[in-house]
Amino acid sequence: MGLPIPRSMMIQSSGRSLSIDFFSDEEVQKIFLEISDKIAADKRRSEKHKRYFLLVQFLYRTGARIDEVLIVKPSDINLGTNSIRMKTLKQGKDKNGIQREKYRIIPLHSELRDAYMQYLLEMNISTKSEDPLFPMSRQVVDLYFKKMQDKLGFRIHAHKFRHTFAVKAIMDNVPLNVLQQWLGHSSVFTTSIYTQITGMDTSEFMGRVR
Repeated sequence: MGLPIPRSMMIQSSGRSLSIDFFSDEEVQKIFLEISDKIAADKRRSEKHKRYFLLVQFLYRTGARIDEVLIVKPSDINLGTNSIRMKTLKQGKDKNGIQREKYRIIPLHSELRDAYMQYLLEMNISTKSEDPLFPMSRQVVDLYFKKMQDKLGFRIHAHKFRHTFAVKAIMDNVPLNVLQQWLGHSSVFTTSIYTQITGMDTSEFMGRVR
């Protein structure tokens, strides 16, 4: 997924206006540069900033929800198959009304793999560890992004990375049903909202949905 993407915009969906907020390539670069600068400048808390650098890579390269990323364990990441076993938190109930655990497989992007391997090596973490890779709360993550937002001058929040991932995937012609699986959407029609950003014709993919 290497094509440049536009700024956020308002799009129409189901007869109502929805705001899809996503990062430009320049904004993503500024975020990574800001965290890299913190790693170099703040030696005492460099481990903290390295953890956030990897967290942003996870959000940006998987499109997963922040609460899903925060429970990822090294044991969920298969370096042999280059894949991540992600627990889907937004799940429906079965026919008996029982909530079932559901997982999806997301391919491991090469840049995320490199960042992940480097992090494990520097932090001396086993690839088989059952401890959360990011032992932090959603509120702490929100505060970190808020401080960065105030400094960089544009909106930064975890879900914006998810939208950015989806927009980039659509622009790079990832089939809609594949993107649906990666994002963990229960319906392909939820995923199709992103096609309206580029005016993409979805008819080709609709025939593949069973």
